[in-house]
Amino acid sequence: MRHTMASSSVQPPLERGKACTRCRRRKMRCDGQRPACLQCERADRTEDCEYLDGPGPTPNQLLEDEISRLERRIAELSASSAPIALHDPYAAHRAREMAQQHNNDPMRALLHQFVQHAVEFGFFLHTHRFLDKVFAPNSSHSNSLRILLNVIYLFGAKLSSNPQVKAQEQAYLTRALQHLPTALPEDPRGAIYVMQAEVLLANYFFDRDRKLEGVYHTNAAVSIAMASKLHMVRSARRSRTAADSTAYRLPPPTDFLEEGERINGFWTVFILDRCWAVATGSAPAFTDDESTGTQIDTPWPMELATYQSHPYPNDFRTTRTVQSFISGADGDANVATQSMLAVHAKAAILYEGATRLASRYNPSSQATFLSLDNRIERFKQVLPRIDRVDPSRVGLLRTTLLIHTLSQCASIQLHTPLVQDRVTANSRTYQAAHAAVKLLRGVNPGILSCVNPFIGILWGSVGRVIAQGISTARRMRASGASSSSQGLPDERTLQTELERLVQAMEQNAAYSPFMAAHIRGLRPSHTA
Repeated sequence: MRHTMASSSVQPPLERGKACTRCRRRKMRCDGQRPACLQCERADRTEDCEYLDGPGPTPNQLLEDEISRLERRIAELSASSAPIALHDPYAAHRAREMAQQHNNDPMRALLHQFVQHAVEFGFFLHTHRFLDKVFAPNSSHSNSLRILLNVIYLFGAKLSSNPQVKAQEQAYLTRALQHLPTALPEDPRGAIYVMQAEVLLANYFFDRDRKLEGVYHTNAAVSIAMASKLHMVRSARRSRTAADSTAYRLPPPTDFLEEGERINGFWTVFILDRCWAVATGSAPAFTDDESTGTQIDTPWPMELATYQSHPYPNDFRTTRTVQSFISGADGDANVATQSMLAVHAKAAILYEGATRLASRYNPSSQATFLSLDNRIERFKQVLPRIDRVDPSRVGLLRTTLLIHTLSQCASIQLHTPLVQDRVTANSRTYQAAHAAVKLLRGVNPGILSCVNPFIGILWGSVGRVIAQGISTARRMRASGASSSSQGLPDERTLQTELERLVQAMEQNAAYSPFMAAHIRGLRPSHTA
């Protein structure tokens, strides 16, 4: 009605600059009516009818400003090599929804507590797919899945700050252990869930400073991996072992992601076995021996998302994966592009290999010693730099710290027989320990409250080297020799490094009896 009446009489021309933005762009006569002029209303574009003389910017102006800001940001990032941090715009909304669900379901709260730290304890399944299966409506859980859930609830209770929830930790542990022996015969595909439960339980017991039980569950995980032929995924050779007829072989994977979970599960168990074999003074359970059919042919693991976006070709096959890496045939040039799990596995191989060679060191093995030493140094040079990791990606930051520390400790293990009880500034053991402590300078100590239990072993090794340096410096001082003239690191520097290391360990000690025990082992040197 407004425009019909207006069109019956001649309207005075609008003052300059009073037309709406659409009419100005199209050079049309505007009547200046609000909220929408006649031209915009006739064209059914009332949402585009905006005036620039209002109290604030129009919605379109705001959008244009935002587009300009984003274009400038893209140009800055294109000209820089700095890492790009992507943020989920719906994360806050989902977090609120999840918090509401947790208030109504304590089991969800335990799961959420665990998921935040899952990678530290060897969780290799695809998290979102796993949670979808757990919470799928009208679905019944297999025995193997229920066992895994009880272990996850165990960790949720362990990590909880609520005393009432924490008091349920033992109940969840008892429930999981009671049903564990009956899991495998019922559900062949569920062997992966049981293997995952065994990995988590092994790390749980190691973290509780109960090594015997940790070793038991590590060996159980290895047994499942071997019986399921996970060491031969995508193998270029045919199996020749007599165990084929008796193994509980897994059904073919339903998709590339499930195959990826099996590959990543194998390497997670491999790392667990290799590292804790060193800590317990035993031989690894994975023998990697072609004559016995245990040679490892499974390809290096990828990020789980990569199995979906860039799956292996159907005819892709691999062989002698570990042996090719040790020999150097699998070079280090691709380390920067590999998954962190693959890099972790390679670091574990070097660490265990260095320990084994050092245990039988003699002058006649000098060539082998130098070859492995050079191999470790080349590997350390190509590791992803920890100072380039986005600080908001806490899980990745902790994993990167673990891998770097593991690599430095490979050098410590290899050179320990040469150092004996005298540590100087030029000692390769001290140089590696110094580098390991230096890593902590750029890490927020608050993120270290929950870490992979094995880093307690590594930090203990680093601390012992620094403590040896302090003892060496004090002996030299007592004999009247100056530290600088003897090529010794400054005692004050050594004390500062030991304090930084102990402070890092203390972040985790409240949750880990294992870490607390290692701090006690370093305390006399720290407080002297």
